[in-house]
Amino acid sequence: MQTKHLFAESLGVFGGSLAFTVLRLLLGLEETPWALALLAALPYLTLPLDLLAGLLLDRLDRRTLLLVGVWLRAGILGLLAFLPKEPLFLLPLAFLFQAVLALDLPAWHALLVRLARDRLEREGGRLQAAQLLGDSLGDLLAAPLLLLAKPLPFALGGLLLAGGGLLLRDLPAYPPPRAAKGEGFTLGALFAGLAFLLGDGRLLPLTLYALAISFISGLALALLPLVALAQGAPPALYGLYPWGLSIGGFLGSLLAGRIGPCLGVWGGHGLRILGLALLLLPFPFGPLGTFLAGVGGALDGVHLRAYRQRLAPEPLLGRVQAGSVALLSSGSLLGILLAGGLGGLNPRAPLLTALLGLLLLLPLALGPLGCGRLLALREGRSP
Repeated sequence: MQTKHLFAESLGVFGGSLAFTVLRLLLGLEETPWALALLAALPYLTLPLDLLAGLLLDRLDRRTLLLVGVWLRAGILGLLAFLPKEPLFLLPLAFLFQAVLALDLPAWHALLVRLARDRLEREGGRLQAAQLLGDSLGDLLAAPLLLLAKPLPFALGGLLLAGGGLLLRDLPAYPPPRAAKGEGFTLGALFAGLAFLLGDGRLLPLTLYALAISFISGLALALLPLVALAQGAPPALYGLYPWGLSIGGFLGSLLAGRIGPCLGVWGGHGLRILGLALLLLPFPFGPLGTFLAGVGGALDGVHLRAYRQRLAPEPLLGRVQAGSVALLSSGSLLGILLAGGLGGLNPRAPLLTALLGLLLLLPLALGPLGCGRLLALREGRSP
């Protein structure tokens, strides 16, 4: 994958991050908690659309769908720049943006199989690093741009997405296989990716592990502001905590392609444990904890995704990638909801429960997710 393609994806994520960070600020300044809660829930409300996106990716040219999604999102941000900054106008377009965004990650993950099948960890890590870089830049620059003019972040975000689309035009075409074209638009076809993730004996332990990790991550980090403040973090320096996650994820993504699957999955697991444990210590250990958790999350995330990319049959490739996004997002949502319940008892309770869950998963390293099995699956051998 060429550097300009990574730059294009980073530009697009930067533009989207600008817009959504500003949306949160605007709704917060207007003191509309219901609108803020709805905005936070949008990525989960679009989960059924992830499955539909996978079905489309297995029926139509994947490169074309990726580009269409980029241009549509650029247009949506352009509309947000000119419409009144009221929840009535902002939230429906924000939902539409998230719905179109459902095409982006599965399309990229499918394209990587065509572009770099033998280097999925390396190229997948580079792609994730580019996305995290764009996201962190949007978080940093959104507020200053909003102070200059309310429409500016949306207009600039749309221009960045459009510029990214121009740089992606020379991606190779990736038409779907004939086997996928012959399928009907049925419920069975819609859920075929999920069925493969949960039914393939080689992939099932990895799928269940990834689902458990998504649940634990949502549980551990949902109440991060409360945990940070309880451990003595000055409110003005709280930004170091999410920044640690972002920069850790960036560096972990770049590192993922340079290490093997055992160190990627279980080294990442160990860094998660250490990072979350540091969050229980007084400030300034917390930001170091989020940094290590970010590195660990990127390491195992890149390697686990590469298994899904390699093992998925070509006619199901789009649906497997989209189905994994929907499945793992559902796990995160359940973890977040549980954190809300446990946090009423003690803000540290969700974090302690998450640490216990990570420790209980360690025996998998000696059994169904042992290093020998991971290496065999990566090399295409029977474990």
